Amino acid sequence: MVETNSGSPGDRRLSSWKEIAAFFGRDERTVKRWETVRGLPVRRVPRGTRSSVFAYQRELEDWLHGATPAIAEAAAAESQAANRLTVALASLAVILALSLGVAVTWFNVIGPPVNIRPSHVPPAQAAALYQQGVVDWNSRTAIGFDHALSEFNKATEIDPQFAAAFAGLANVYNLLSQYTDAPAADSYAKGKAAAEKAIALEPGLAEGYAALGFNSFYAGHEFVRSAELFDKARALEPNSAQTLHWAALTGMHMGAFDRPLELISRAQQLAPDSRVIAANKALILFHAGRADEAIAGLNSLRQASPDYLATPSYLASIYFALGRYEPFLDAYQQATEVADDNAQLSVAARARQGYAEGGGDGLLKAMLDEQLTQYRAGAMPAYTVAITAARSGDFAGALDLLEAAVAHGESGIIAMRIEGAFVPLYTDARFRALLTKVGLPLPS
Repeated sequence: MVETNSGSPGDRRLSSWKEIAAFFGRDERTVKRWETVRGLPVRRVPRGTRSSVFAYQRELEDWLHGATPAIAEAAAAESQAANRLTVALASLAVILALSLGVAVTWFNVIGPPVNIRPSHVPPAQAAALYQQGVVDWNSRTAIGFDHALSEFNKATEIDPQFAAAFAGLANVYNLLSQYTDAPAADSYAKGKAAAEKAIALEPGLAEGYAALGFNSFYAGHEFVRSAELFDKARALEPNSAQTLHWAALTGMHMGAFDRPLELISRAQQLAPDSRVIAANKALILFHAGRADEAIAGLNSLRQASPDYLATPSYLASIYFALGRYEPFLDAYQQATEVADDNAQLSVAARARQGYAEGGGDGLLKAMLDEQLTQYRAGAMPAYTVAITAARSGDFAGALDLLEAAVAHGESGIIAMRIEGAFVPLYTDARFRALLTKVGLPLPS
């Protein structure tokens, strides 16, 4: 930034990277990165060296409180960088948790960081921790979540009235068990408590209601309440890509797709560079019966972002449902290699062997045999195996597995209503009883 003579009387001047970093409570490397990708208002001494910098405290505080329009774009850039660095640790943990172990992950959103509410101005250090926490939790990696929890917790320790930081904690806890080995019940309970704390501190905070809506849907299966909470969040902040995306995905699980497509399309307009919104829009298109559009969208995303390793998982799930086994095997193999999951790698190998020896029927038989072996060893969820059983025509076995999945509260059961493999079971009394138990609407 070029030197100017601005700076109001009494405005403190910070005369080095060290002082600027100390102001935020961060290291020098972090604030230098913020200048490059997030527009941190740092000035340079005329004819000085690159390291001869200074900044005005008031401008730094304004930047923290949302005055810099580049923050959203920078957060997305930092998020993508974090994904590239650490995706091998956890990027496909949730993706491989539902169908086939390759899955349809509908609830991981990367959007711009939310603005800090003007009704409460936190101390500069707390605000800096909050902004970094938003970037870190949007990375959707185990390391990112760990950093975000630390940053949001520190922000709330500095400022116990900082509602947005509690909403940030809720967002992390809501996704934690989907990407790590954290127990779901404990994580969701902490997410609910943090979201309720955010709303209690600031009843007008949209992010608090969105986080609670997510929690009510996926943890509590309180579908009506969840929809009401998302409506409240959207009324408070109509242009939140995160809220629109989550509302779209929860609506999709109910088996109606026009409104979810409208919501996620709006989210994509607000966050056009979000790879995960683009991918999840493709999934909604697929479930709406527009498979060609879904595949085209995912292949386009794969070309534009070859390092976005979720894409082959989505494609594998779609190709499997369509019975297009050759592209399925390629996409499935890539996804399972990235996940480095021994159980899934074994299934992929058996599936390829089965296809070579017996075509589609051989693939299904080999997959089901290996998945049952892994399930009995405790290495694969029942819901995953139920899909393959249903695709193989073993509907009695699929129902047995679904009953086990519901009894154990597996995360995949939330998709029972829209999983194409279970359409032949729509009139089956056992299947309808399971839908009712989960709280999902019965198909007509």
